Amino acid sequence: MPDLPVISPIQPSSNNFISPPPRHPYIETTSIKNNIQAAAAKPSITASTHKPTGGFRIRLHWQHGYNWQNSSRERLWCMECRGSCRSGSSIQIDKCSSATSRSSSGVRQQFIAVGRTIRPASNPALCLTVTGFSGTKDPVKLRHCNHGGGANQNFSQVRAVDKFELLPEGGGDKYCLSQHHHPKRHEVVFPEVCEKTRRFDTTYWRLI
Repeated sequence: MPDLPVISPIQPSSNNFISPPPRHPYIETTSIKNNIQAAAAKPSITASTHKPTGGFRIRLHWQHGYNWQNSSRERLWCMECRGSCRSGSSIQIDKCSSATSRSSSGVRQQFIAVGRTIRPASNPALCLTVTGFSGTKDPVKLRHCNHGGGANQNFSQVRAVDKFELLPEGGGDKYCLSQHHHPKRHEVVFPEVCEKTRRFDTTYWRLI
């Protein structure tokens, strides 16, 4: 039998190390270590310093024990632009579309985060804007983003994992984005008193 050269296994090089994907610089997370695995399983929500990329849906949080419209069955309600995502469009809730859906509803439910603003992925020049605090008379609408945002376009607590409340900066931590009483299709989103949204279990959102 001819002598064959011994081939040693290739040792991994430090140059071959692949770092984890960058996190969205504007979405608050609880722990880098605990979220690397979760981030890999989620839709891309990364962004460059030049132009926002990626997208996510904002779903109304539901858990066992909730009773909406006299039903304890889980409901999947997501934010979306009413009509088309143009300046003046209000924000409503509707059944969540699939992440890969190319339907008009699927497009209207895709958002990105830039700073403390939330914008439709299809039209990132517009921002979710609080137009007032008079309930359904002043729903959240899409407006052209102000330079640096502003109290009516900035929201706190947006995060990539876990549930959170959407508090408009101009509301003094007293108002949370929600709907009227228990949620149903095509209800507009507006700043409601947090004490009420917490009582009716419609105060929390999550990204999907």
